[in-house]
Parts: sequence; structure tokens; C-alpha cells
Amino acid sequence: MKVKEKILKKINETPGITSSQLCEYFLLTKSNISIHLKNLEKEELIKKYLVQDKKVRFRLHPAKKGKEIYLKKKKLYTFILKTN
Repeated sequence: MKVKEKILKKINETPGITSSQLCEYFLLTKSNISIHLKNLEKEELIKKYLVQDKKVRFRLHPAKKGKEIYLKKKKLYTFILKTN
């Protein structure tokens, strides 16, 4: 699975996750994560929502298209595991 796919999967499984949390989870730099997030956003697979609490930060959520792709892949992996 490509890094971009792993990030989309994590965002689907953890709506509202931040880019900093993704950096920690995948052990990638902020610039590396940022590139992937920009690409996912351009492809309309994720949405960023600005949240102001103690810090100003973006929360990441799957877009409709991103959810659909995630669910299709999840069903496919489940099917493969059941048939093996």
C-alpha cells in the first residue's frame, strides 16, 4: 500500500486527526505529510477544517469520494481474507 493510501485510510479511521498526529503515526516529516495532504485534497479525497482551540490547526476528514474509495478497498480486503 502506498503512503498516500495509508494516510487516506488513517484519516477515514480517525476523522479529525491533525497533520502533526499523522507525522507521529507514520514517522514522516511535516513537509512530507503536507505534500501528501495537498495531493489528497486536490483529488477531493479529504477536507481540511480550521479549528481554533489553544492553537490554530486543521482537522482532517475524509471527503465523500475519499470515504467511497476507503470502503471499496476495505470490502475488497475483507473478501480476500475470507476466501483465503
